[in-house]
Amino acid sequence: MATTFLVLTPPGAATRDENARFLRDRFSWLAFFLPVVWLLWRRAWLAAALAFAVQSLAAAVGGHPVFGPASLGLHLAVGLLVALEGPSMLLARLERKGWTLDAVISADDRDTAEEIYYDDTETAQARPETPRPGMPASTASAGRHDPMLGLVSFGEGR
Repeated sequence: MATTFLVLTPPGAATRDENARFLRDRFSWLAFFLPVVWLLWRRAWLAAALAFAVQSLAAAVGGHPVFGPASLGLHLAVGLLVALEGPSMLLARLERKGWTLDAVISADDRDTAEEIYYDDTETAQARPETPRPGMPASTASAGRHDPMLGLVSFGEGR
């Protein structure tokens, strides 16, 4: 199954920089079961402190007969939130530091994603931009996209 990789370039670097960073954007089981440890490992200090506080509060009220199920729900909610949105939090942290999102690549593993990312420059320069079937040539050069699933169309402009 293909994984989505977010490719970030360092501040002030050109596109396709050799120091690009690849973030795997997928569910993490480690982040689900140990969200605070996962966040600390990724140096997301504030998010780790917040997750620790919420899980500590949930553990404190866990023995209460009324709030016991809510405690389990809070633990699961924190784990699920970190497991699903952890890569997005890392992306936001790096963008605040000046990194730029350069590409989003779908690949089976990191090596394949790096190969696609670094080999894409030669193919993009060698390939002239041609309109896709059913797309007028003027919109292809303007960088517009076909409507998704026929639901949204901005062909007339806003």
